[in-house]
Order: sequence, then structure tokens, then C-alpha cells
Amino acid sequence: MWGLGALCYLTALFHRMSLSVAGLTAQERFTIDATGLAAFSVVQLVLYAALQVPVGAAADRFGPRRLLLVGMASMAAGSTIFALTSAYPLAMLGRALIGAGDAFLFVNVLRLAHNWFPGRRYALVAALTGMIGGLGQLIATTPLAALLNGVGWTGAFLIAGVVTAVLLVIVGVILRDGPTGHAAPITTGEPLRESLRHAWRNRGTRHAMWTHFTLMGTFVSFTAVLGQPYLVSAQGRTPGAASGLLSVVVIGFVLVSTVAGQIGSRRPGARANLVASAAVVGALCWIVLVVVPGPLPTLVLGPVLFLIGAAGGVSMLAFDLARTSNHGHQAGVASGVANMGGFCFAVVAELGVGILLDAFAGRGVAASTAHRLAFGIVLVMALVGTFRLVRLHSHAGVRPARTEALEPA
Repeated sequence: MWGLGALCYLTALFHRMSLSVAGLTAQERFTIDATGLAAFSVVQLVLYAALQVPVGAAADRFGPRRLLLVGMASMAAGSTIFALTSAYPLAMLGRALIGAGDAFLFVNVLRLAHNWFPGRRYALVAALTGMIGGLGQLIATTPLAALLNGVGWTGAFLIAGVVTAVLLVIVGVILRDGPTGHAAPITTGEPLRESLRHAWRNRGTRHAMWTHFTLMGTFVSFTAVLGQPYLVSAQGRTPGAASGLLSVVVIGFVLVSTVAGQIGSRRPGARANLVASAAVVGALCWIVLVVVPGPLPTLVLGPVLFLIGAAGGVSMLAFDLARTSNHGHQAGVASGVANMGGFCFAVVAELGVGILLDAFAGRGVAASTAHRLAFGIVLVMALVGTFRLVRLHSHAGVRPARTEALEPA
């Protein structure tokens, strides 16, 4: 059951990152500038982030199966629209449907893990979920680039929509919420507003959110849409070589998410130190991308990109940290709050970088320099996030007494 849910998440990550190697093609197809390209990802991620808390609460109350069906249907429709249209407004609608559908996936797959596995396995299963999602991201790099070259824009995205629809049917027929066939909803009589207030004022939840903000935010900002243009302009790579380097980022995510899950499952006390170390390493890598003029040798650029992906893999511990910091009936809401962090980061970073790129272009700044300097937004946000999660270090994964959870920050 969890594997079927994780397969849905793989599909969602493919759709989320499908512009990673198609950004330059999208600019030509829809005749848009850097801000217009970034807007695709921004709209998608805004909807994703905005729906996290409502979806988390719904997962607690209604069970994951029905919500996964809604998410898969929305993504199938969005991919089909995106495949068939050449009009920018309709393409934006397609990406919006993908973002909204994507929002229903991860939290509900975590709810399946909660229903089907004992608590001691949760960190590992959450990390394995991220790893399987990472395989979807990997498919959205070089394999998708090859598919685009082979069958074209319409064929590639239409195939993605059809595969999603087929999986939707399989989920509807086979998936069950829990071992008894239907997991009882978690109902406490507590309004969503109160659940959200309790979860947010818990310092452990905020540590989890800043963990996801810093580690996943930098990863998504690079891989969703900004990475390919940066690698082509600032690092002098061909589009094909850029696709290969994006694969390196995703491989770092896939490999390290599994290792981090093993560590989190066996040594919960090590989670906070692992998160803090990953944040510092990730920030150092972004300093290299922003400060050092390119093109960097592949022997330098490759490890830097791998470590950015590796830091993103460590972000999967945010959900186990959120779970252990909260009482059971608030687990879904807390996971939603944590999950918002990285995607709020990506929304601000991608829009900001797109606006700066167009502003630099208007002033005649060389494209290579413009891409490098515009990534300064990502670096500054990463440093802020690192500072905040270090400040909350002692509250990582700690479930406070009820009264303590209500204390202000």
C-alpha cells in the first residue's frame, strides 16, 4: 500500500520538476522572458504551499486514499492541458492544476506510512518516500530531455498525463487507507485554526519548518526551473550537459535521503546535528555558485551540485522531526507546516531570480554574470534559514508539554 502511494509521489515529483530540462524550450514555445518562465514554477509552488496545511488536516480526518485520487486527477488534467496548448494563459492553468494536485501527494503518502508502519520505522519510510520521489525527479532530467527530443513537447507531456491517469485508476481499485481496509479518521473536535496554532507555536514544529525551508528550498529552487538556464549561461554548458549536471543534483538527493532516513530511524538524537551540518555545507556550496566566476571545472561543479542535492535529501528528516514534536492528532497539520517551508522558499527565490535576470538584461549585464548574481537571493535566504534552525536546535524533535507548546516564540 505504501509502495503504491510512493509511486504516486514519484509521478508528482516528475510533474513538479518537468520544466527542469524544458525551461529553454518553454521560453521559445510560449515566447516568454525569464520572469514568465519563473512564473510557471511560482504559480505551481504557491498553490502547493498554500494547500499544505488544509491537506494535512484533511489527511488526519478523512484518510489518504480519497485525497490521493483528487491529487492524481488534477495532475493528469494539468499535464494534458500543458501538452496540448501553445497559449501562455492556458499553459499557466495546466501548471496550476499540477501544483494543486501535487499538494495532495506527499502528506498523504506520509499518512499511509503512519497507518501501515510502526512509529520506529517512520523516519526511514519517510526518507524512502523522498528517495522514490527523487527517482521521479531523475526521470525529469536526462530521460525527459531525450523524450522531448524524440516525440516533441506535445507527445512528451501527453504521455505523462496518460501515465498519471492510468495510475489514478490503479489507486482507485487497489489502495486502502490502513491494514483493516479503512483507517479511522483522527477527530478531536479541535478546529483547524486551533490545530494550526498549537502546531506552529511548538518550537519543534518551527525547527522542522526551517529545516525544510533551508534544505529543500535551495534544492527545489535549483532543480525546478532555474538550474538549466544557470548552467548554460553562467557555467557555459550545453543544454545536454546541463541536463546531465541536473541529474547529479538529483542523485545526491536520492542517495543521501536514504542514508539520512536510516540515521534518523536508528539514532533520533543525531537528527538535529545532521540537519545543521547539511545546512552549513549547502550554504558553502551556494557561495561557490554565486561568488566564483564561471565556468567552473566539472571536477569542482559536479561535487558542489551533488552536495546541494545531498542537503535536499537531509530535508526529509523534517517530517519525522515534526511528527515527534507533536501529539498524534496534530501530526498531519505539523507535517503540512513543515512542508510549506521549502516551497515558500522556492516561490520567493524563483520569482526574485527571474525579476533580477530581466532587470540585469535590461541594463546590458552579461548573461553569465546576471545568472550568477541573481542566485544571490537563494544564498541570502539559505543563510537566514540556517541561522533560524540553529537557533531552534535544542527543540528539534522534542514534544513539549501541552502548556509549553502554547508559549510564544
